[in-house]
Amino acid sequence: MRLESCLKQQIHDIKLCFGFSGQGLSAGWPRCSYDPPNDRWRNDSTSCKFRLTMNGDAWGGKPALDPGNDFELKFWSLLRRRYKPEDLVYLPATFGGDCGIEGFSRDGIAYQCYADRDSLTLRHRTDKQKDKLYDDTAKLQKYADRLGRVLGGTVIKNYFLLVPEFHAVELVEYANRRAEAVRAHNLPFIDANFRVHIKTPDDYPAELRAAVLDGAAQAIVPDPSVDDGHVALFTREKPELVTTLEDKLSGVAGVLGNVEGLRNSFIRAFLQKEQIMKALEAWPETWEAVERRRVLCQEEVEFDNEISTMDARARIRDLVSSYKAGLTSSAAGIREADAQRISFGQVGDWLMRCPLRLRRTP
Repeated sequence: MRLESCLKQQIHDIKLCFGFSGQGLSAGWPRCSYDPPNDRWRNDSTSCKFRLTMNGDAWGGKPALDPGNDFELKFWSLLRRRYKPEDLVYLPATFGGDCGIEGFSRDGIAYQCYADRDSLTLRHRTDKQKDKLYDDTAKLQKYADRLGRVLGGTVIKNYFLLVPEFHAVELVEYANRRAEAVRAHNLPFIDANFRVHIKTPDDYPAELRAAVLDGAAQAIVPDPSVDDGHVALFTREKPELVTTLEDKLSGVAGVLGNVEGLRNSFIRAFLQKEQIMKALEAWPETWEAVERRRVLCQEEVEFDNEISTMDARARIRDLVSSYKAGLTSSAAGIREADAQRISFGQVGDWLMRCPLRLRRTP
């Protein structure tokens, strides 16, 4: 479904660029225009993505990661950990803000957050980030008088566009061109060596680690993608694990139902868990917290094998529920959806690798 939506968006972009209305080409096509001083393609309603999604562009087919809600709030929480209250100024956009920056620090850095949630590919996201840079750095000159009063003598040496992720060198190149354009205005509050930079939460490792540990930030990882083909491939490549899983489930078939269906569900959950854990390697504190929880729970599982009186259904439900609860309470930065998927997958892992034994139905 996500691929289908991506293709629809790209077709929509092409139509916009060439003025295609569905009845033929409009009289004024092409609707794209080029703004040479700022290296910016424009049309009536959107930036011309077509120029960048053709010719085998590397990012055209790469899905963009949804940054979730409240990215701006979370990034400002990182900045507040770095600066003393008197050295950081936030400018609310609700009443009179939106002058091209969301705030600034007294050491001469202006900040602007941007986290679009509707980009389907990294190509689309890069285009939007470039448009954001153009729009907001242009406001520095447009609202120069007001900004001068707001800054109160602070000279801006660096402009940080704060984003969840970026992947294109061209964005850094474009940031340099925008910095040159701003410097050309000779604004009194802009330093002669003014620069524009692209920053992500990873550029604030100490602050991010503290935010993760106290729950103010969560690890953002892609949703796992496992289809029937992945399940079938695992079944062929790991027959010994699949056999162990089937033997355990067949012993409680009367309680748990169809063995093959359950087997495939546990395999799918296991593969999803593996994908999430791989993605969490980029969030080492969270990965380590999940791994510590797994080790502790596995010790408990092996002990309960000898003394538990629960039937198979009750024990599986209890393990998934308790493991998820333990993750959300003790694994810093874990999202609830990821905790649930990891829990189902870990139970499947234990069933295949033998730490978990189920009581057989008489």
